[in-house]
Amino acid sequence: MKLPERERYRYQSRYCEENIWHLCQQPEFQHSDVMVIASKGRFFPILCQREASVPTEPLLWDYHVVLLWHAALGVRYILDFDTTLPFCTPVADYFHQAFVDESVLKPRFVPLFRVMPSAEYAEKLLSDRRHMRDANGWLAEPPPWSPTSVTDSNLHKFTDMHDTDYGQILTAAQVLMHTGKLMQ
Repeated sequence: MKLPERERYRYQSRYCEENIWHLCQQPEFQHSDVMVIASKGRFFPILCQREASVPTEPLLWDYHVVLLWHAALGVRYILDFDTTLPFCTPVADYFHQAFVDESVLKPRFVPLFRVMPSAEYAEKLLSDRRHMRDANGWLAEPPPWSPTSVTDSNLHKFTDMHDTDYGQILTAAQVLMHTGKLMQ
């Protein structure tokens, strides 16, 4: 089986929600899941990120979005454009290498995972990129393609782990247990 390659897909740094939204449009990923990662605090630490000055040091994201790809033969991979790990990494390997041991984190900074079918994410996500602008302009260069919405944004409903409107909110242990059952 040939694994997907990062270079084949649309990508813009710091626009993970749109990068994954575009992946959801690809036929090979339409029956996968999207994972929106955030915490009940303002941020969570994640390792192995390209934006980090040192990959072994945690980067603090307010949220991050990756794809949980249901590959052939029941194998599950995380597709993450922003990782220093392979773009397509087995779920258990990704979790083991990318996340800080929860026992050293304050509960509000422990990452949670909003999991939903890729088709639902592709249909429901609205982002006019307002979260990437302030009074001085763009916080990060916007992608060359159109946003998922011109006038509306519901991205906050996906990244707020108190909001239960979309998908199912799981802990890391629950994601690993769920994907393990899928592989049996």
